[in-house]
Amino acid sequence: MVRAYERSLSCLPTQPTQFLRSKKAPTNISSRRRFTTETQETTVVEEELPLQYGLLYFDNAYPLKMGWWDIRYSLLRPGWRSLERKAKNELVPPEIGMPFHFKIGGIEPRQDGGMFVHFSYVHPSSYTTKEALREIESRCEQHLISHGHYMWFNFQKVRAFLVKGSPFLEDMASRYPNKRIRIEYTGDPGGVEGLYTLFRKYGKIVDIVQVPPVKDMPKQAIVQYSFMRASTSAKNCLHGAELNGVKLSVTYESSLKGNVIWTWLSNHPRLSVPMGGFVIAGISFIIFDPIRIFSMHAKITKLFSAEEYSALRWLRKETVGRLTRAPVESLQAIGWRERENEEEKLRNWLKNPPETFAVVTGPRGAGKTEMVEYVIKNKTHKVVIRCEELANARSENEVLTTLARQIGYIPLFQFMNAINNMMDMAITATTGQKAGLSATFEGQLKKILDTLTIAIQQSSPTRDMSNVSPEAIMKKIEATLEEKSRRAEASAGVEHLHVSKMDSTGKDKDSKARAKEQEERNKWCDPEDIPVVVIDGYMSRDKGPHSKELWTFLAEWAAVLVENHVAHVIFISNNVTASKPLSKALPNMTFETIVLSDATLDSAMEFVYKHLDKEEYPQLMQSVKTIGGRLTDLELFVQKVKTGMSPQDAVYDILSRAVIEIRKNAFDLDRNDKDKTVGWTPIQFWAVMKELATHDSVNFDELKIHPLFKNDEAPFSAMEQAELVTISHRNGRPFVVRPGKPIYRAAFQEILSDEGFAAVMDLQSSTFLEKEEMVKVAKWESELRELSNLLHTDGTWIFGGGRTPTEVETRVKWLMRKLAESHGKIEKYEQEANTAKKAVATLGAAAHASNGREK
Repeated sequence: MVRAYERSLSCLPTQPTQFLRSKKAPTNISSRRRFTTETQETTVVEEELPLQYGLLYFDNAYPLKMGWWDIRYSLLRPGWRSLERKAKNELVPPEIGMPFHFKIGGIEPRQDGGMFVHFSYVHPSSYTTKEALREIESRCEQHLISHGHYMWFNFQKVRAFLVKGSPFLEDMASRYPNKRIRIEYTGDPGGVEGLYTLFRKYGKIVDIVQVPPVKDMPKQAIVQYSFMRASTSAKNCLHGAELNGVKLSVTYESSLKGNVIWTWLSNHPRLSVPMGGFVIAGISFIIFDPIRIFSMHAKITKLFSAEEYSALRWLRKETVGRLTRAPVESLQAIGWRERENEEEKLRNWLKNPPETFAVVTGPRGAGKTEMVEYVIKNKTHKVVIRCEELANARSENEVLTTLARQIGYIPLFQFMNAINNMMDMAITATTGQKAGLSATFEGQLKKILDTLTIAIQQSSPTRDMSNVSPEAIMKKIEATLEEKSRRAEASAGVEHLHVSKMDSTGKDKDSKARAKEQEERNKWCDPEDIPVVVIDGYMSRDKGPHSKELWTFLAEWAAVLVENHVAHVIFISNNVTASKPLSKALPNMTFETIVLSDATLDSAMEFVYKHLDKEEYPQLMQSVKTIGGRLTDLELFVQKVKTGMSPQDAVYDILSRAVIEIRKNAFDLDRNDKDKTVGWTPIQFWAVMKELATHDSVNFDELKIHPLFKNDEAPFSAMEQAELVTISHRNGRPFVVRPGKPIYRAAFQEILSDEGFAAVMDLQSSTFLEKEEMVKVAKWESELRELSNLLHTDGTWIFGGGRTPTEVETRVKWLMRKLAESHGKIEKYEQEANTAKKAVATLGAAAHASNGREK
């Protein structure tokens, strides 16, 4: 016997350990057992010896339970009876071959992957308890080594250890094994060397650390094993043991809880946050970006549109189509002849390679959107962005959501931005540094547009022609059109030898035919397949929290498309300043500009007669003259007449609305915020309105030199921006001014007929002009006083010579003439002001008299 090992052994209790789930307790075993020994003289001696109990621990009975998420423990754990059979038949040597009347009493499975085997034995007086237990442990170890017991779930051996302490048989669900165990002890185990001697038996030790002692606390040490089965064996075999006066208490250092990963991430934000962002970006790039590209590509090519499939078109026509009336598809169908040249111009431009913008401008309601939609209705690939919806969005998130819905950008995950903002703020508050999780509005908008660019490129036949000149692309387009024309003229039964992109046959081709087909295909570029991007309502609003960024990004994104010859881009705008950001995005390029105006009287009458019966309403000519050729006003007029109103009442209703619009927008009557100002004064617009009420158009230069404007063009630009007036250009400069809508001319006349309002506005204008002239008079009188200081009291020149110089006399005469002119204007303005005051007084007296009669 090795005495050093014997000293490390301790006697087990004389009573069996109580098990939590042991179904076979050794209660039927006698408390004393007869033992026969033979002495050296071969004398047989029978002894009545007490029954002893012990525990063995087998460390690899079934998988470890690493946490609540670990399902291996539940799926692979064998039943109690299966473990008992395995222990008796395989793990423990047969009782007949074991010494000391060895008997198995029961088993106890443990959630850390092992099981206790309870046994009983007796030993003669010639053996000590330590020697007997050592012999039993040695027999079990030799049995496992000789039979080579490997478990199928991890291909590791089963090991057996004698339990030296009093194990804590608990089944708490939140305690899970760990490679590190914490040891609390009393006494002196011999330092690290002594601890190593005690714990090395159960497995290879990585490190042993003695915790600095704390007052009134037991001494502690931490032992870390290289694998977890060693730490579980050490805990179950040595917990509660008392070895050489040292009592041990063994626990796992820290149970692996479900939130340990989150704890580590929250404690290391400088590492975890960039890693998390990288993972999220990687997942988005690998998984969600292809989904978004496919979704936008399907929307561009109308992959899921019912109009693209003949069977679905027929089904829709025979069901929903019979219950609804088909809408008018184009302006051509309603007799809008003025659009023919513009439509043809736009069609010819779409047959050219993409290299610049097409800008369709005109007043609101002129039919710009309808014309463009009519021209591109047969285009196979098109994207339409409605900027009106984007400009009316209340927040940046709503802008992004609306844009994503229009172009088919799904999934958006807009709620993640709010979560990232909160996380970024929390990390900034705790670490003092920004984590960079939150995305800006500009960054998100750019990402959406960049993804849309990829989807458009996949749909474009010119996606690989970014380095090809427009002339070379044009040659391919011409060759394609010639080929299509030749095939259209050929008979249907003739089989063509040259196979191109437009072929729809599915016959088998040999390798040479396929090679020739690919060679021919590279020569074609069908202009009908080039995508068209329509940005409708561009710069519909200049002011807003996100307007500037939105218009800039759309212009720059469109410039990338046309510079790489990917798609045609058409801007539709009623803003006269829309060309400025477009010129910055695509400098040194001339745009294809299409300007739409109101229809002539003949076209307007043709439109009205298309919807109203000429014989039923014979007096429509005068109504249409009043309304003018604005499409929206004509549609409203027709709608009102169809609902039962007479043409005169319909015109009066539309005219009343126009008058209210002008009063509200032009004279700022409903604006209570003093900080909000328009670019003109009410009396300035009053002067313009008086001229436009009597003339169809007014010369721009004449209005600009009016005393109320002082040669300033800014008020006219502001009025045009508000759609109160329309300025026509000639040779690149403003030429004439017209009403913003044709019906505004009648509205101006209606406002002028309001004597009270006209008198007040005339009074304000005369008073303002009179003050301006008074300022001039004061200025010239001051100059005359300064000149008088250059003369003596007798009128002689102060610098000598006696006579006043001719230059001074000329200047004095000019000032006197200016004074006379200003005095004449002042008298005129005073007379006009008095007339206006009398008109106001007369109207006031009439109103009082009328109120008195009513009372």
